[in-house]
Amino acid sequence: MLDMSGIPIYLLPGYSDLRRGINGFVSVITNIMEMDVTLGGLYIFCGKRRDSIKCVMWDKTGFLLLQKKLVGGYTFAWPNTEEKVKEISGDDLLAMLDGIDIFRRFTPWENVRMRPGKAV
Repeated sequence: MLDMSGIPIYLLPGYSDLRRGINGFVSVITNIMEMDVTLGGLYIFCGKRRDSIKCVMWDKTGFLLLQKKLVGGYTFAWPNTEEKVKEISGDDLLAMLDGIDIFRRFTPWENVRMRPGKAV
């Protein structure tokens, strides 16, 4: 497993054409995300079916392209917002790769208030 501590992790909300290669993704990072890929970081893209992601990383000597494809009908939870870039933590990335929806925020039970007179 890659050690992602200290590496900024960015993803592009919405869906991407995963037929692209490294040059295509670097173009997206530069032109759409408006970031400089050579400053470091891991950039993550998700396909329309949400069963596959591709990641691009600059390691000071060249680009690295990683892909994970889920099988068995599983899909990645993926944000579909108007943001150009969303930054996540290394722990969030590992949880996302394990199938956890890191984009849904749940209200802790102690903060849930029931309306009186309503049957559940």
